[in-house]
Amino acid sequence: MRIIAASVLASVGLSACVSDFWDMDPPAQIALDPALVGALFIDGVEVRSAFYNPPDAFSDIFVPAFRNGATACFDGRRPVRAIVFIHALDRSGDLIAGDGRVRLPGSVDLHDAKGRVIVRYPIRADLPATGGDLTARRTAAAETFGEQLCEQITVTR
Repeated sequence: MRIIAASVLASVGLSACVSDFWDMDPPAQIALDPALVGALFIDGVEVRSAFYNPPDAFSDIFVPAFRNGATACFDGRRPVRAIVFIHALDRSGDLIAGDGRVRLPGSVDLHDAKGRVIVRYPIRADLPATGGDLTARRTAAAETFGEQLCEQITVTR
């Protein structure tokens, strides 16, 4: 009987925790503290999507291009890690929407050295049809993500 009572209490307690976790609604945007503008540099970049997170050919192209796009506003001394989350990414897909444009919606979180999210911005690459190969489209989308992150941070100034 004690085992059943303990199991019921544990189940109720855990279900309350799970409910609280899933009820959380993180803000869509967390603006950079103005005191940190110009103080940060991107020490690492991780690309995630809904179904597949390990580094792959997409990440291999995306990460350096994202860094290249973001270099203009991340030349400080305080390290942050960028987590780029791509929504609805078909990693092996061609990135071309029905109208021929390159569309890639997502968000970028910056994590400080303690792992806290200090910045979150929704980002969307929406580029005209380039006619280039897949590598060129991935590179252009990634650079756009970095540039748009800089634009968001510049607005903070």
